[in-house]
Amino acid sequence: MGFGVVHLLDAVFRRMFRSAGLRPGSATVNAEDDTVIHYWAHPSLLRPPPSDSDSEQRQPVVVLIHGFGPDPTWQWAAQAGPLSRHFRLVVPTLLFFGASGTRAPARSDASQAAALAALLAGPGQQHLPGLGAGRTVHVVGTSYGGLVAYHLARELERQGGGVRVGKVVLCDSDACKGAEDDRALAARSGVAEVAELLAPADTRALRRLMAVCAHRPVKYVPECLLRDMLRRYFADKREEKMALIRGIATGEGFELAPLPQEVLIIWGEFDQIFPVDKAHKVKEKLGEKATVKVIPNAGHLPQQEDSKLFNRVLLDFLLRPSSTAA
Repeated sequence: MGFGVVHLLDAVFRRMFRSAGLRPGSATVNAEDDTVIHYWAHPSLLRPPPSDSDSEQRQPVVVLIHGFGPDPTWQWAAQAGPLSRHFRLVVPTLLFFGASGTRAPARSDASQAAALAALLAGPGQQHLPGLGAGRTVHVVGTSYGGLVAYHLARELERQGGGVRVGKVVLCDSDACKGAEDDRALAARSGVAEVAELLAPADTRALRRLMAVCAHRPVKYVPECLLRDMLRRYFADKREEKMALIRGIATGEGFELAPLPQEVLIIWGEFDQIFPVDKAHKVKEKLGEKATVKVIPNAGHLPQQEDSKLFNRVLLDFLLRPSSTAA
């Protein structure tokens, strides 16, 4: 029964992506170390724009970056349709999740961002030629994906030319966490280290992760379903994923600095992984261009727990004209 349910849900979420106009693809962004990124994207981004495509080129792109857990189609299914009515979407699969991978030794959110920057703005934009030079790209990330989103915005700005970073959205993403935060989270969760929580090794650990992610978790999940979820989305490349957690670039030697873009910080009111007070600490670090929106009665996954409100908040921010840069 577990396989049937997980397989069905996977098919449903993939169909939601396809209904939003997205199609799967992959790109080798660095042939020297076999860095391959799989993604979903609108077909218009996969081919050079025709000369008369001014309206197409004016439509901004939104990049949705997932966190730890199941396939990105699971994590962004409720956003794909509403966002696709206003934007062209790119939904990458991070390295060591799904079929994306690399032989490069780096294991950090910064190295993930570098791979995504190569996908979006590599030489000649050969991977997504439909982006075109000067195309506005909004970057949205949830949890670990928010850390990657922050570094991606900085990397694209550093490269200059190519795509232009529009706005940045960080969802339940503690980009200023330190070792003491990790120790507190491990203690609250009853594990020796955070990597054991976010990269569960068995169904008992997966139940624990599900319990702390949602404000109102499902009371009963069959063991067979958990076994299949563990096999399909957590067991593969577990050691690499644990290394990613340990290599998060928000530790010693990293200082969260303001971005030139407007930043929206969305947080679940009852997030047990990153308590809501951290949203305001992130805002303090990011400065006056950052704003906080708390989703009530939601935990670490507000885009799933209250997708209607989350989507309204996200669209209001992305569709609002940008303020004049300082």
